[in-house]
Amino acid sequence: MFPDYYKILGLSLNVSKEEIKKAYRKLALEFHPDRNKSADAHEKFIEINEAYLILYDDEARAKYDNEYNYHFLNQKEECSDFNYSNERYREPENTNKREARFNDDDLNDWSTKAKRQGAEYARMAFEDFSKLVLGFVKETGFQLGNTLLIFFGLILTIGGCGNIVIGLSTSGEMGNPIFGIIMLPIGILLWRAANKNWEKH
Repeated sequence: MFPDYYKILGLSLNVSKEEIKKAYRKLALEFHPDRNKSADAHEKFIEINEAYLILYDDEARAKYDNEYNYHFLNQKEECSDFNYSNERYREPENTNKREARFNDDDLNDWSTKAKRQGAEYARMAFEDFSKLVLGFVKETGFQLGNTLLIFFGLILTIGGCGNIVIGLSTSGEMGNPIFGIIMLPIGILLWRAANKNWEKH
């Protein structure tokens, strides 16, 4: 049966990559078999992982969307490159055979690999898996925070130098050089702190 990855993640068709990632994190943490004891949690978790990996990858999502349009939106004219066959989408009689749910061979390979990865994550302890998933968030937060440190350090350093130069070039204006002398070391300290963060990271 053709899988509805958007429905699995609870998303609409035109979602951004950030929304896909956010939905995946929420659902994967909710349905991890270590945490969720419902009978279908294991299968649901693997489906969530498969849906995320296909939709988050630009090439895989484009191929999937083409076939999705054919099945759910009936836009056959946009899918003329594919040779569709209803036989291809029937559940295999022998469950040991590789299930070919898509007309695109690459998409079949990618979905199979995504299932395998989901099964590996399902075997992980919830604590280890949550660290892996939340690590994506921490990494993004670290990069944003450090970028802001560099930005403000640069602004204060340039502003401090500018105030000193302007203050010294004008007679009787002591406010500008003093303000510049205060700004300059703060800017340098922020800049150095950002560099140390990158080295530690």
